[in-house]
Amino acid sequence: MFMIDLGGDSHYSRLGVEPDATAEEIRQARDRLIRELKEQVRREPGRKAELTERQQRINGDADVLVRPAKRAQYDQEHEHLRFFTIRSAAAPMFTSAPDRIDVLHRVLSAHLRAAGVHLRPLSDVDRHDFDADITPNTLLDELIGQR
Repeated sequence: MFMIDLGGDSHYSRLGVEPDATAEEIRQARDRLIRELKEQVRREPGRKAELTERQQRINGDADVLVRPAKRAQYDQEHEHLRFFTIRSAAAPMFTSAPDRIDVLHRVLSAHLRAAGVHLRPLSDVDRHDFDADITPNTLLDELIGQR
């Protein structure tokens, strides 16, 4: 599944769940994160205060999201953060990193071109104008010369 997290600081993104996650999925995500934090505390005892604070924040996030009334209030007050949470985007065809990079590149390039920003192509495959190409290629030059 293709996931996007643009770094928004919301309960959903900190727990790594989608905005339509069930209470059980939220509890599972919380439990997984707490287990990881406890393991990290064992490995790095010098960071115990920081990791304990993170654990409290995760518990607080989950507490808000598993209670329907608190979750509805949070969603209403922080509606703008829903754009920056983890979401499914389209279909399972975006399972590899190159596919995700390609899709993101195409979308961002189209947006920047629409805003009037000139972008260089990533490769010659994306180029349409080869007039400025000054790289010598003897084989191609010979073939063109034979025409």
